[in-house]
Amino acid sequence: MTRRLALAVLLTLTLCGAVASAVAQQSLFPNTKKNGRATVEFRNDGFKVVANYDYSQRNHDTPWLLIDIAAASERRFTLHKKQITLVTPAGTVLPVAPQEALIADAAGITSLMQNSKIWRRPLAEYFSQRSRIEPLRFYAFPFGGVAFDEAVVDNDRVALGELFFRTLEEKWKEGTYRLVVDHEKAKAALPISLQ
Repeated sequence: MTRRLALAVLLTLTLCGAVASAVAQQSLFPNTKKNGRATVEFRNDGFKVVANYDYSQRNHDTPWLLIDIAAASERRFTLHKKQITLVTPAGTVLPVAPQEALIADAAGITSLMQNSKIWRRPLAEYFSQRSRIEPLRFYAFPFGGVAFDEAVVDNDRVALGELFFRTLEEKWKEGTYRLVVDHEKAKAALPISLQ
């Protein structure tokens, strides 16, 4: 009988902990929901953002972090690269990596892109306008065109692309980071949990 009681208490505590964690997550990141292990969706006031970081969630022992992002909005606006940041658990705000940083570590980026290929998810499927894509061309890879610091976000197509962040340390620490979009017409904060 005591073994059953102990098991029931343990199960209750585990369930309470999971509920408390979900409530805390919702209060820190309102208007978000998780879709699997490393895909998170934000939706508020006609603005929707989906981020996926399946590879980087478990593989963050390099200076680079890869987050795929897709966005659409009922109000048309131009999203600039500088309006997207990643906030560390310690509160440090990191900008999206500049094109020059990728060029300077071409070997590291090439390795990241090759290793992450099978982990990446098609994010356009989360949007009704999935047949029309506005590429986020924040980066230009060899023979891949021209890089731009901005992209149009509207309700007619999905703005879709990758974001790279670089830490000054050798690797990324475990914890919950905050991916922030801060535009006057659209604001979002999505949890990025590295394990």
